[in-house]
Amino acid sequence: MDYAVHYSIEILLIALIIYLCVSRGVAVRVDVHDPNPTVRQESVSEAGLGAWFSTIGRRAVASLTDHRESNVIRSLDSDAVSGPDEFTSVALTDDPAPHISNLTLVLSPDYGERKKLPRHIIQAKRSRVSNYVERYAPIARREMRDHGIPASITLAQGLLESNAGDSKLAVNSNNHFGIKCRAKCLGCTCRNYGDDTRYDMFRVFGSVEESFQEHSTLLNSSRYAKLKAHGTDYSKWAHGLKACGYATDRRYAQKLITIIENLQLDRFDVAGA
Repeated sequence: MDYAVHYSIEILLIALIIYLCVSRGVAVRVDVHDPNPTVRQESVSEAGLGAWFSTIGRRAVASLTDHRESNVIRSLDSDAVSGPDEFTSVALTDDPAPHISNLTLVLSPDYGERKKLPRHIIQAKRSRVSNYVERYAPIARREMRDHGIPASITLAQGLLESNAGDSKLAVNSNNHFGIKCRAKCLGCTCRNYGDDTRYDMFRVFGSVEESFQEHSTLLNSSRYAKLKAHGTDYSKWAHGLKACGYATDRRYAQKLITIIENLQLDRFDVAGA
């Protein structure tokens, strides 16, 4: 009783708090962390993804939504080249499906059928790739004659690095090869595209042709000079470029080889073709 009298005020306050909680219907819930939570289907929202997504169906929407959180459709067996940052993202275009990398259907030819994409989207993507090859193959062949770099490698790198000409770097700066500024960039224009760091500066070219010419100059530098010994062996060139540090993507060499073989770009390496 002595304790009750001594702490009477505290007891009354606790009782009052309990009364107020009960009378107002306050509920207490304890959540236990589930290391393997179940994702509800209704959590996938189509809002804000673009009107054309509604024609694809939930399976494609789910796949595309997953991509936006990773490196369009980087989770897609690592086959895509576009991503959420400015360097790799797609520039404004009339493409009916800008969220899908142009190269996805080259690296995974059956992707469109597997994901049940509309045929006009599949055709649009393939057309963009075909148009790129047709447009720039003559330049790539000329660079091969002048500098000894296989046209197939030049075209494959251009396709991959520029998303078939649709990346912001390609559209806004005519830079189709992800070429950065030199240590002492004199007489050239550069622009930041936020690749590895905010200080990475990429070359701005007056034309796409200048970009191809600079690509040849780069691959003729001491860093890549030993690759000339491979002649027109595109497979050795692809692995050599990766070994020399052209790109950090672990699958870079295999992607180049897949692009060349699926598009038969090695036909441009044949003299007189």
